[in-house]
Amino acid sequence: MEQVTAYAPTIPFGAGAIESQMQRIFEHPHFMESGILKKFLSFIVHETLSGNSACLKEYTIAVKVLEKPVNFNPQQNCIVRIHAGRLRRALNQYYAESGSEDQIMISIPKGKYIPEFNDRWSSTGRVVAANGTRSFGDADDRQLSVAILPFLCAAADDLQKAFADNVCLQISAALMQVDEISVIAYPAVKSLTQKYPDYRELGASIGFNYILTGGMQFSREKIRVNMQLIECRTYKQIWSELYECKPDPDKTFETQDDITNCAVTRLKEYVFSVHPSLPVFAAQII
Repeated sequence: MEQVTAYAPTIPFGAGAIESQMQRIFEHPHFMESGILKKFLSFIVHETLSGNSACLKEYTIAVKVLEKPVNFNPQQNCIVRIHAGRLRRALNQYYAESGSEDQIMISIPKGKYIPEFNDRWSSTGRVVAANGTRSFGDADDRQLSVAILPFLCAAADDLQKAFADNVCLQISAALMQVDEISVIAYPAVKSLTQKYPDYRELGASIGFNYILTGGMQFSREKIRVNMQLIECRTYKQIWSELYECKPDPDKTFETQDDITNCAVTRLKEYVFSVHPSLPVFAAQII
């Protein structure tokens, strides 16, 4: 479970000014499209202004914001952390766009659910503004963000479907080792694909812009894997890779490793060639 250190943040502005700032934030498209983000931010801001910041724990947010049952177990369900990541990215996007000249900056430090209120025009704030766009040194929010969807396996048997599922898990785990890429947990994405079959809706639900998906075909002579990287907002396919190999029942793990290495190596080559400076995307790649 994510450890949250309770502390009383310094608040350099009055409650009325912070409330007005929050209402401006809610006019940004990311918040207008997501009632959860608005409710999440409103709850933690109001609790902090009321002196209850010590109560802002993962369980409390799950029950009071996400309306989870009282037997909710944060150790078995990462939904609060997923939405907290979405909220951090949405705030970053707001301050990079329509809020670029706002004095009051609201942020949520990584590893905490207690918001901070900063004066953009203080000495620290001028550094943030001069550096361009992003807030408060959160390394993950400066990473390329991706989600991995289950690969399609038409007419495949259970063993072949399990093979494909394990490849997706391995790709997800391997991409997590790349510092510049932030990855949404594959089991979490997989569980949401039926609820959000549309790429754009799925991306908006947990805050990523890019999807890595594909399909696998199996025959006696060949395994063929097609992989595509898709931008959720435009549905544009921006990268693809074809991998083929001969099936060998005695080398299942080795074959999965080879597919994973191919996917990760080629994807990294593409990402670093197109985005050599790795600007921030409000997304996750799979």
